[in-house]
Amino acid sequence: MIHAASKTLPQSARALGYAGVLPFVALTLLHFFGNAELEQSSLRGFLAYGAIILSFLGGIRWGVATRFDRLQSSALLISILPSLWAFACLLWPDPVLGAWGLLLGFAVMGLADWLSPAPGSASWMIVLRTRLSVAVVACHVVFLGSLLGAS
Repeated sequence: MIHAASKTLPQSARALGYAGVLPFVALTLLHFFGNAELEQSSLRGFLAYGAIILSFLGGIRWGVATRFDRLQSSALLISILPSLWAFACLLWPDPVLGAWGLLLGFAVMGLADWLSPAPGSASWMIVLRTRLSVAVVACHVVFLGSLLGAS
């Protein structure tokens, strides 16, 4: 299904959004084709970048929620959960489980942004967020698949 807003998706937002996916792709490729040392570095980088981006997604919701004079506590609560979740994933003793947690976080945020976009968001945002969520979740699946295959 092509959403009407996809026709008005700003080129700069699309380009910058996809650029944000590139580190996930690069780290996944590095993990696949690197040596053992690079595999460890790519895992740490993947976790760190994932936590940063998941926190950024919460920040988007915070920014949209605070545009209004009448704040809704539930909107603010939802906006901080990705950062808290990402932080917990970084602290998890097993980095593979941390990566699974980030995958879950991205899937939940993508679903939340698709089913219940932050009030006041641009109409094209749901299309962009859906595409980016699918790309990031796919990178996580491939990355985690390579980790499971290596064990």
